Amino acid sequence: MGQLSFNHNITKIFQNWWLLLIGGIIGGFIAYLTSIIFILPVFVAQAELSVVINFKEVGHLSQYEQDQMIGNIISLFHSNEVLNKTITNIENPNLDISNFQKSCFIERQVNSILFRCQSTDPTTATQWANQWAMVSHEILSQAYIHALNYDSYMRMQLSLESCIERSYFISPTPAECDDTLPDNFSIDDLNQMLQQELLLSKNIFPGIRFSDVISAEIPQKASRFQTNYLVLSGSIFGFLVSLLFLVDRTNGKK
Repeated sequence: MGQLSFNHNITKIFQNWWLLLIGGIIGGFIAYLTSIIFILPVFVAQAELSVVINFKEVGHLSQYEQDQMIGNIISLFHSNEVLNKTITNIENPNLDISNFQKSCFIERQVNSILFRCQSTDPTTATQWANQWAMVSHEILSQAYIHALNYDSYMRMQLSLESCIERSYFISPTPAECDDTLPDNFSIDDLNQMLQQELLLSKNIFPGIRFSDVISAEIPQKASRFQTNYLVLSGSIFGFLVSLLFLVDRTNGKK
């Protein structure tokens, strides 16, 4: 008896499939209207910076090593040094790092690093994205100069060590190897400069090239995030309500 009742309910539901379809459409439409009324439009602005690896200088690198080099740059852009200076340039007393990170993020696309910021005000989104990109470029440029200096001092140190190693077998003597250093520049000075430049390079390698910032333009089209999920949820809810209505009506006619 129970199996016959279940089969009867299924048959009635299939016969009235159009009610399920209408219920889903109505539910989705109501959810869409709700998103328009209650979800504020969001504008997304995007600034861009291109970073490439100079393989002629660094030689062959594995994919992991390449990702590590670019990852160090992205980590620099996320550092407190960059974010604090960006927020200072924006000059918004209500803005802090936490709020900024909720509205702005970085996305990497092959060799492009995209600085994206979102706001209900298109001008604000554009200003934040541009400031973040420009500050990032400025600090990256400074770190890159120190990375080049570190590389130069490291070559100097290797040349000195090579000279000292050879001096144990042939001329010159170890003391004469000091001539490979600049005037009034001792080995202790070299070691100190190496440590200082390594610190100031902020883990940036000299074997990279990066472009100027491509500034963000004021976005003209707004987005309403989560609208698709809301419409889908509304459609499912409308479908289920219609299904329950059919089951109740079918049982009531018995």
